[in-house]
Amino acid sequence: MPEQFLLPGIDSPPRPLPRPRTKARRKERLPHTLFLAIFPGAEDAESIAALGAQFNDLHSLKGTPVDAPRLHITLHDLGGYDTVPRKKVQAALEAAAAVAPPAFDVVFDHAMTYANGKAFVLCGEEGTTALADFRQRLGEALADAGLKPDRSFTPHMTVAYTRRKIEKHAIDPVRWTAGSFALIDSHVGEGIHEVLGRWPA
Repeated sequence: MPEQFLLPGIDSPPRPLPRPRTKARRKERLPHTLFLAIFPGAEDAESIAALGAQFNDLHSLKGTPVDAPRLHITLHDLGGYDTVPRKKVQAALEAAAAVAPPAFDVVFDHAMTYANGKAFVLCGEEGTTALADFRQRLGEALADAGLKPDRSFTPHMTVAYTRRKIEKHAIDPVRWTAGSFALIDSHVGEGIHEVLGRWPA
């Protein structure tokens, strides 16, 4: 850097003020999340909820088991919003109504703490083929309606929330029958899952 010469009577320029350090703001979660999910029948849901409570004790999760009515598998996440987008909801309702309701069994034969480290889930591969096929058909209907469904899918059902890390391990197979699927408006932070449409009704 060349040396600067100052003329008489001219003060040196002030040093630039240091930039204030600002903490990175966490991205605020939007108050509404739309998703399509598949649900077990009432009897199966009660059995799975009881199993979730057993796992909570078995692994000392010290977590919060998921109540039977809230047990589900997310099929398609349709995004987060400040307010519920009525046109998108209507498109999703029409697409879902065009797909035959589920009529198949799902088998989970493994359990683990999921990627985000907070959800203890049941999962499987060979026993989820019919589930994946159903999701594919639903995704095609959503795409035809102008929506953009995510292609990636890892079949799993959250049965408890915990801070413990549990590696993937085999369990006695959990077989249940898919009873229905629904479009849900999740009121983020309020623990409310508002059903916007369910098939069969």
